Amino acid sequence: PRPIAPTYEKASGDHIVSGGTGGLGLLTGRWLAQRGARRLFLASRSGALARNTASEWEAVRTTDAVTSLVQCDTCERAHIRRLVALVPILDGAWHAAGVLADALLSNQTAGTLGRSYAPKAHGAQSLHGAILSPSSTCVLFSSVMALLGGAGQANYSAANMCLDALASYRRARSQVATSVQWGAWAEVGMAARGAASERMAAMEAASGFSRIGLAQGLGALGTAVQHGSS
Repeated sequence: PRPIAPTYEKASGDHIVSGGTGGLGLLTGRWLAQRGARRLFLASRSGALARNTASEWEAVRTTDAVTSLVQCDTCERAHIRRLVALVPILDGAWHAAGVLADALLSNQTAGTLGRSYAPKAHGAQSLHGAILSPSSTCVLFSSVMALLGGAGQANYSAANMCLDALASYRRARSQVATSVQWGAWAEVGMAARGAASERMAAMEAASGFSRIGLAQGLGALGTAVQHGSS
């Protein structure tokens, strides 16, 4: 993978990344490591790397950060507490977990709602409750779908709105929080593969929106964190 070396305020200490074994989570971990993070805990439901992420994992491993893969289902509050307990002094929590369960509104069920809500909205709420220090960085990976909506994604849009609301709530209580409404990334993330990628290609052709490049996305992330945007 090509080097990624953004020139933003340096990271330090210990960080956890939920959804950390997928493409976007690994990219975030690598970015943190290259900014000076000491230890990384990359958490996911399976605790195993996602498919086709071997090169990204190797790029993280070649940094100076001590990196661990951790099994943690963000749907389960007890799992979140166990994860946070691994880090006596938590410098940053980066919540990138999420699941798509697309269906037209008339076909949405409690199951499809829960499938999107549980890892993203409930997971974020559990992280909020487990982070004891108000100064610990808390970055929530929301989606532009919370702002614009999307066909078949009422559940996903609403779940991401919960992240935006949680960030506002934390900031109102003088707790650090940033929620970034990401669009689709070009090479990593859920919209970079399968049916979601095909849908994004059609949307791009119709609307003129393009996907986020790696350097562009990491630059935006650094700016959002540095300035505390929500």
